Order: sequence, then C-alpha cells, then structure tokens
Amino acid sequence: MLNWRTPFSLVAGLGLALLMACGGSNSGGSGTMSVHLADGPIAGYQEINVNIQSVEISGPGGWITLGTPNKTLNLLNLVGGVSETLAAGATLPAGRYQQIRLVLGTGNTVKLEDGSVQPLKVPSGLQSGIKLIVNFDVAAGTTKDVWIDFDAAHSIQVVQAGASGQYILRPTIRAYDKVATGSISGILTDAATSTGLAGATVYAEALDGAGNPIISRSTVTDANGAYTLDLLPVGSTYHVVSQPLTGTTTLKAYEAKASDGFALNATTPVFTYSAAFTASAATGGVSGGLTPMAASNQSDQVNLLQSLATSSGSHSFIVRTAMATLGASTETYGFANVPVGAYSVRAVRTTLNADGSITATASAVQPATVSIGATVTVNLGF
Repeated sequence: MLNWRTPFSLVAGLGLALLMACGGSNSGGSGTMSVHLADGPIAGYQEINVNIQSVEISGPGGWITLGTPNKTLNLLNLVGGVSETLAAGATLPAGRYQQIRLVLGTGNTVKLEDGSVQPLKVPSGLQSGIKLIVNFDVAAGTTKDVWIDFDAAHSIQVVQAGASGQYILRPTIRAYDKVATGSISGILTDAATSTGLAGATVYAEALDGAGNPIISRSTVTDANGAYTLDLLPVGSTYHVVSQPLTGTTTLKAYEAKASDGFALNATTPVFTYSAAFTASAATGGVSGGLTPMAASNQSDQVNLLQSLATSSGSHSFIVRTAMATLGASTETYGFANVPVGAYSVRAVRTTLNADGSITATASAVQPATVSIGATVTVNLGF
C-alpha cells in the first residue's frame, strides 16, 4: 500500500477540504502567475464538458483569485498540445504557494459515442473546489507559468443503474511549473506502408524503484501520426510506449513497442522518438471483475501490461488502461482489439481518506494470454 503525497500532483475527490490549511509565505514584493489547462486522451466519449468558474491559489490571507473564466470547456479539445488559459498574468504576493483549486459550476456533461448527452455528477465534497497540493515559489518581479493536466481518462467513473449509466467526476489532476518540464515528440508509422498512424494513444512511462510502470503523461497522434508528450518533469527517465489502435468504424491494432529510457534534465529537456509498428491481424480481448467493489470514496484503474524489449532489457509496460465500471452488484473492466500474446493485468484502487490524503492500493498482477477471437476472463481482487 502506497500513500501518494507528491508536491505537484493530487488525485482529487471527496473530502478535499481537509487538505493543508497553510497557504503562501510572503517574502515581500509581488509577482504574477498564469495558469493553463490541458488534458490527455480518453476513448468512449465525444465530449467531456466541465464548467470552470474560477482558479484560485491559497495565500497568506486566504484564497486569491487568479482568474474567473466562467466557461464550460470540452476537455477533449485540450489534447495534442492545445491548452486553455484560465488566468493570465494575475498579480499575487511573492512567496511560496502550496495549494491551487479549480472552482466548478453547474452544467457538467459527457457526450457519449452514440451522441447522447448525460449529466456529469460532481460529488458534494467538490463544491468548494478541486484542490491540488503544489510547491511553487513566486519571486518578486517574475511570472510563474503553471500548467494543469486534467487527466480525463482517469477522472470519469461509470456507475451503471439498469439501462442508464451515471457518470461521476473523480478528478485526477496534476500541476506543473512549465520551466521545470521537458518533452518527447516524434512520429508513429505503419511498418508496411510508412503512413502515419492517426489517433494512436501514446504514453510517457517512468519505472519506480520496484520496476513498476507509472504513466506520467499521455497524448494521441495527429492525422500524420505525430505526437508530443509535454509537461514531463525533468529529473526523471521516461519510456515512450504505444500499442496503436487506429481507425473509426473498423479498428486496426498494432503490436506494442517501448522506447529506450530518455533521461530528461535541465540541460537536455527535449528528446525525439519515432517508431514503425507492425499491424496485428489476430486479436482478442481481456475482461473480468473486481472484488470487493469500490466504495463511494474509491475509484479503480485497470492496466493491461506487456513485457517489451528495450536496450536495457525487457520491462513490463502499460499498453492499455481503463477505469472500471460499477454495476448494481458487480464491478467490471474490459479491453478489446488486443493483439494476441502474453499480457498481465493489474488494478490500482484510489481511496480518499478522511484526512484528505490519497491511498493507492494495487491488486496482485494476474497473467492474461490473449488468443484469436476470444476474450479471456481475468478477475482481480484487493
């Protein structure tokens, strides 16, 4: 069991009012701050519309309003390098700041693949704002450029209720100081035709001390197969991982690949990685259940992993990821159009504790062999 309390990220949820009470420490003079919103890709939705009333930062005298966009934003428009400015050059006392919050309004919705629009429920505990723990120093006479990554792929939990589903916002949000980040970019192509692979999901993954992969950032390729994984904090090593799944009505799956590790630092914060992928004519699927079911203050992310070769040896990487779906009495997940081969599956349950801290509990890793035209059942337990 891991307690996640990182200085630049927070998985937000119910009860966040119990987060750190301290704000910024004033060091004299004033600076300015700009705040931008970006997002990663998610399948299964045409739109995710979130009404953002204001963005605020906790200062010595209380909350300081940095910007009041007062608008509904489709998060799925904020991918592939596109962003929305929430605050531009807001003045604030110089010093260190440790909390930012997004205050949401009403009218939050999701537009499903079939075109229907459903309400996106915001839990009552988020009415005071989605809070992020940060650690930003604003020097007098300078501008701090802050980027917020609203990770929609891991922020929407589906709770089925008969024939109609309920969609609950359980935000996964990270904030970055832009000057302390780097990027990896490149082009993904079909090995047989050399054409770009459009709409492929690409991950930047870091390996923890135990060798477990962690997704740091994700994006999708453009019409030419080009991608940019930006907002990667320097001081870490990242692998670019993709198992392309392209097309609209007819999906085409490709074998997964992982790059060698790119060590981003202040001197070399930018790298390039391009790769050609082999199409897989034979696919299957993986699905199963999770027990016990997630409670009202919990959400489950399920990762499909595969051992992929790099110059430093083979490592287990996440090739697909999805949020589990809650039913009346069961919780399930599923991955379709998966190239045949040996995989493993692992779930991570995020629990928001009463004190506002986040606890992440991982299930045991279970093997999964995908065969042609079949869906293998792999059940997971915590």
